[in-house]
Amino acid sequence: MLGPVVSSLTETISAKPSFRRVLSNRPFSLLWAGQLVSQSGDFIFDVAAIWYVLQLTGDPFKVGIAVATILLPAIFIGPIAGVYLDRFNRRDVMLASNLVQAFIVGMIGILYSLGSLSFLVLLAMLFVLNSGAQFVRPAVTAMIPGITEKEDLSTANSLFSLSSSVNQVAGYGIGGIVVLALGVAVPFYYDSLTFLFAAAMLSLITRSLGAIPNSASNPSLLDSAPVSFREKFMQGMRFIRGSKFLVQLVLVGLVLNFFGAGIFALLAPYARNVISGNAGTYGAILTTYSLGAVMGSVLVGKLQLRNYVGKMLFAGVMGQGLVIVGLGLTTILFFALAFSFAVGVLQTMVNVPMTVLVQAKVPGDMLGRVFSSLVALLTIAQPVSSTLAGGLATSISIGGTFQLFGGLIVLACAVGYLFFRDLRDASY
Repeated sequence: MLGPVVSSLTETISAKPSFRRVLSNRPFSLLWAGQLVSQSGDFIFDVAAIWYVLQLTGDPFKVGIAVATILLPAIFIGPIAGVYLDRFNRRDVMLASNLVQAFIVGMIGILYSLGSLSFLVLLAMLFVLNSGAQFVRPAVTAMIPGITEKEDLSTANSLFSLSSSVNQVAGYGIGGIVVLALGVAVPFYYDSLTFLFAAAMLSLITRSLGAIPNSASNPSLLDSAPVSFREKFMQGMRFIRGSKFLVQLVLVGLVLNFFGAGIFALLAPYARNVISGNAGTYGAILTTYSLGAVMGSVLVGKLQLRNYVGKMLFAGVMGQGLVIVGLGLTTILFFALAFSFAVGVLQTMVNVPMTVLVQAKVPGDMLGRVFSSLVALLTIAQPVSSTLAGGLATSISIGGTFQLFGGLIVLACAVGYLFFRDLRDASY
């Protein structure tokens, strides 16, 4: 009797990564399809919203404030969302969040059409819209391990990264063209419809698959008595603090996200003022970045990451810093597009290992609060960076800011590689 069992286990463990096997899983496919369509609207919306701010104000500093407003919910709402994701059915939370987001984006479109969409009103609605996203993103991440086999985790996350990147390619490129041809109203209304589609897909997933899994891996953290909101939040933070590799992951991620947010905030002014372009140029830069992310997702999804996932993460961070320096040195569109493509490839080499390590090492019943707490910690400095980058761009130059931020990423990554052994040698 042992022979067939051992053979079956060996076959499972040695199974090669397969996108087809992952997509044959119906709950996963429904979750993925809903996010695929929803994200297509998100990226078109991003182009329209940021370009609208630049047109409305003409000020890189206010563009930075808008980007900072988009990032703030991850800090203030994300940890709260994570606690509730470990208390309530995750599928239900996502469904409700998608419906709220559909309403908010629809209202942005209506206010714009009525001529009532001022800078301050848009900031307020962007904050509310992205507050809803704080419930959806960690819920998706927390549900994947429950509906996917462990050996398929890397492939499943690469598929989400791939679909996100494909959406970026289409969304950013189409977004720039649509804004040039039709204005920003159409992207606003389209995004609202995509949220409704995502809600429809979630409604087809069996509700029990969104339930919180039981776990005996951390009995000290579980109690038969009701656990308060504050205690659940602190459990997530204590778990992070007690894991050396997670602390190191946060420190490396903080550096990359801090400077990365500043670079992203300046891309629209960079396209207009440095490359002498328009909304189409801005969309093209974002599109080539996304094409790079598609290539990176395909490559990472086909690789066996389990034994060198930490080293891949550091390689991606170091490479991004160097490429960002190059981006700041050029004023030629062709080279700007080439550097953007390279950043996309390298970004995937960071994002997928980060997500896989968290999913593999954090108990399923704590994934919501731990993941949201990680996002909050990794995002905490991004609003400051977006605002700082806008200020630096007006005082030194946009290119000079890119060079400074890229150089600091390289320096910080080199230090981290030398001293963060647990993260550098991490596997799963």
